[in-house]
Amino acid sequence: MIYWFVAFLNGFCNSINKMMNVKAGQIFGTANGALINYIEGTFLSLALIFLTGKSAELSEQNMAGVPLWVYLGAVCGLVAMVLLIVGTLRTNVLLSSILTLVGNLGAALVLDYLFYGFFSWWKVLGIALILIGTTWIEKTGHAAKEQGAGTD
Repeated sequence: MIYWFVAFLNGFCNSINKMMNVKAGQIFGTANGALINYIEGTFLSLALIFLTGKSAELSEQNMAGVPLWVYLGAVCGLVAMVLLIVGTLRTNVLLSSILTLVGNLGAALVLDYLFYGFFSWWKVLGIALILIGTTWIEKTGHAAKEQGAGTD
């Protein structure tokens, strides 16, 4: 149950992170907004490493032993950050968050299959229902806006 709370807290923090990055992107530009996030993350990561007493992990020997594929996480993170800023600037936070969730779920579905050999059509159906619900909310929201604009 604690892990559910941790996952919920992660989602909460991601939404706040998203808005801060979008605002940084609006003020400083998309690339600079992403750079600010990564510089801040680097400093906080270094502080955490030193506070936990694991600074030996930054040794040249340790760093040389890191497989190249591990760096794909940073590349995907940077691409995700730029896409998040661009996408949220042109939609809204709720829609962007839902679509990010659908992307996360889709990637998780593929990765579960690739790494664990597990696939479930029920999960595909769940993702489809989220997309259908999002589309419905967006269409009814636009219809309500148009109807409200027509009464003025």
